[in-house]
Amino acid sequence: MSGTTRIDLDSGGADPLVRAYAANNRLTCAAHILHWWWIPIGFLAALCGGVVDSLLSGPPEALAGAESDVVRAMHTVLGNPWAAIGGMVIGGALASLAGALVRPKGVPAAQEPWLGTGIAILAYLLMFDALVCLGIVTGLICLVYAAAIAFRLLALSLGGRLPPKAVISVNPDADADAASWPIYTVLVPLYREPEVASSILASLQALDYPRERLDVKLLLEADDPETLPALERAGLPTWIEVIVAPPAQPKTKPRACNHGLAAARGEFLVIFDAEDRPEPDQLKQAVMLFRASGSEIACLQAQLAYHNHTQNLLTRWFAIEYNVWFRRYLSGLARLRVPLPLGGTSNHFRTAVLHQLGGWDPFNVTEDCDLGIRLHVAGFRTRMLDSVTWEEANSRVGNWIRQRSRWLKGYLITHLVWWRRPFWLIARLGPWGAFGFTMSVFCVAALSALNLVLWLSSAVYLALLSCDMVRGFRLWELLATRHPVPNDPLSAAEPWSWQMLFTGRLEDPVLGTLSVIFFVAAIALTLGNLAFVVTAAIYGRRPGQRGLLLAAMLSPLYWVLISIAAWKGLWEVVTKPHFWQKTVHGLNTQPAASPASHPGSSAS
Repeated sequence: MSGTTRIDLDSGGADPLVRAYAANNRLTCAAHILHWWWIPIGFLAALCGGVVDSLLSGPPEALAGAESDVVRAMHTVLGNPWAAIGGMVIGGALASLAGALVRPKGVPAAQEPWLGTGIAILAYLLMFDALVCLGIVTGLICLVYAAAIAFRLLALSLGGRLPPKAVISVNPDADADAASWPIYTVLVPLYREPEVASSILASLQALDYPRERLDVKLLLEADDPETLPALERAGLPTWIEVIVAPPAQPKTKPRACNHGLAAARGEFLVIFDAEDRPEPDQLKQAVMLFRASGSEIACLQAQLAYHNHTQNLLTRWFAIEYNVWFRRYLSGLARLRVPLPLGGTSNHFRTAVLHQLGGWDPFNVTEDCDLGIRLHVAGFRTRMLDSVTWEEANSRVGNWIRQRSRWLKGYLITHLVWWRRPFWLIARLGPWGAFGFTMSVFCVAALSALNLVLWLSSAVYLALLSCDMVRGFRLWELLATRHPVPNDPLSAAEPWSWQMLFTGRLEDPVLGTLSVIFFVAAIALTLGNLAFVVTAAIYGRRPGQRGLLLAAMLSPLYWVLISIAAWKGLWEVVTKPHFWQKTVHGLNTQPAASPASHPGSSAS
């Protein structure tokens, strides 16, 4: 098994596994993300639908005041607002149907027209009434936020219950004991990681599993001249095989993992990252839980935690986030029976199931999240494993933002790929599963980006509201009155803040009802963010980790960093969706420790 294996390109100069995956998983592969030309097509279709429906609904409503010639011309054809919006939706639906049918052998373009339709409706509302548009958009965002917060809190309240650790007995007959354990494949993707070569070898040496039953494969890239010599200098054991992926694109971790899977000999398979320090008995614990579970359990996700949480404030925030995510949230998702976005490491699989699914999507930069959805769609389930893998938390802001932007970019890509066929996805996941998938994947990325915008606009609004109250306006008058009030000379002064509630007798009753719903959602959003601070303080702790309470109280500052990373990831969805942001490891300034020596490593 020892030695180095180099994979060749196929006769066409491509990676054979990448070509095969793209051909076999055309509709769920991230090789293609969006048909961009269908967005303006959807925009034009929505605009045409709005014009037709508005004209068919009768004469337009009267314009209030003198308007420009452009506004009057547009009002002539789009002057019935509810009919115009309804026509835009119909136009968008027809364009979406055309996008789904026009490429019967390619990737459908069913969702892109809806993006164009949304832009058309937003532009129309801005011209119709900018204040109403602001209220509706803000309210819809707040409703989505409120739903996402409620879902997250529900999962957290149900999480934290893990299957008990197995008691592993030792057979005095060493040969018989070794033979009782199945062959276990361990994949370790490495790319330009000479600084952590010795530490990953030490972690693999510390695994309490019979050497003759281990199938360890270090996965390298052809353009990495540094890592293999570093491994050899550190003392590469004979029971570890090195596989070098061919020099092809995309150069991603899942592509390397697929080459490891193709050569895997184990009944079970696990992925460890270069800096990982898994608990020594993790493989045995996984085998025991697999054997105690039904065949539908195809994946076990171990907990991830950080051994350098005291290095600085950023590592403390990162440790809190991981403790909440892996100790509480993911187990809550499992109890809710919705897809689990897997972590990028320490997920244990039945190897036969991975072969059945075709492995990982080599084009998706969060292949772990994508595979979690893929397992659920295929009818398999994931359980949490009560074992910890210790990692190195990113301690530098720039490096952290590059890593997080890749994660959030991948979450958005995963959402776009799987919602290409919404009816098919809902049929596979069920309405609740599809809702949970959206809440745990799309909302994590999209709302992270919107956080910064909402917080800045909220800060500006609160400042203007405070100034208006100092000027003599009453709070409820500011929230629910259009200024200046007709026939009221005392209201001639204009407030600086904008109206939030449209409940006056001069307002549209439908908009009034919506504004109340949105206002309540905004309050729920504020309370929900406060609840997340409390959640971080309560669930962000782990046995053996101290000094996290103050960091939990300061977690809104961490959310600002997440939002910056989300905007970077959103930009890369458009500009370079398959680009893999390399994370630099080995930045820990604290002394290394063996996996077994971490506080709380056996009390997780």
